[in-house]
Parts: sequence; C-alpha cells; structure tokens
Amino acid sequence: MDNKKTDSKEIRKKNVSDGNAKHLRRINEITISVSLKPEEVIKIAKDYHEINKLEGNVNEDFGQLFFDEEYTFKIDLNNRKNDDKRSAWRVKVNLPENSFLYEDYTLIVSDKDRKVMGMLDPNGHPVFDGNEFSDEDIKYIMDDDNNDNDDDDNWKKVLKSFDDE
Repeated sequence: MDNKKTDSKEIRKKNVSDGNAKHLRRINEITISVSLKPEEVIKIAKDYHEINKLEGNVNEDFGQLFFDEEYTFKIDLNNRKNDDKRSAWRVKVNLPENSFLYEDYTLIVSDKDRKVMGMLDPNGHPVFDGNEFSDEDIKYIMDDDNNDNDDDDNWKKVLKSFDDE
C-alpha cells in the first residue's frame, strides 16, 4: 500500500478523465439564470415591508439572501403536477429582541413576478390570515397562572379560540 498523499488536483484530474467532472464543480462555476439582482430583491422586500408597516428591519446583507430554484407557492391536491412552482428569493427580516417574539421571519420574493408573494414564520411555515396567534392567545400562553402542564383544559381553550375565528 502506498502511503503517499494524493492532493485534490490529482483527484480532480483522475475524476475528470473518468468522466466524473460534474461531481467536482466548484460553487463559483455554477450559474443560475435569475430575473432580479440582489439589490432589486432587497428593494422589493423593503418597499413591501414599509407599505404593510411590518415589524423589524429587512436584512440587507446579500450573504443572507437565499435563492430557491423551485419554490412551491400553491399546491394542487388533486394533481401535484399542477403545483405552482417558481423561482423565489428568501429575504430575512430581523425583529427587535423581546421576551416572546425573538426570532426573525422571512419574506418570499418571486423572481418571475418581481414582488413579495408570501411570508414564512421562524419555523419556515407560510403565514396567512387565520394561522397566527392573537394578542389574547399570546397573553393566555404567557400567563404563568394558566400554564399548568397537568391541565389539558388550558390548551383546549387555546385550540378552541382558533375554531371560533
């Protein structure tokens, strides 16, 4: 057995000669066709943020932008081939620190439509009318007198509040 170390250039040459070059592409060699430039994405997100008077500050760091080649905007449960999938940018919005809402959220900018098409909560779930906590729900959850782990009735009240909306 040969103890000589093989450097990455030798491995790359060998793999290229074996027809495996695609597995060794460097990130700067990969190109993606996009409609928007990062500056435009940030501007679209900031304009949307300002018009809708959302909390927090749009993160303007290009290194924090994420590009999805295929983001699912809508699902067709009858035929998944008809799902609305388009390329999109994810722009983080940094929230000021507080005791409950301490995590950032994300705006989804459609590359094709050149506008904000949605929002993701800190867990990556889409945000839409009806799936967020009301101020009363948050107050109830944060109230120490109501947070008894042995009493399921407290959680039934919270869940019922969603049904009442």
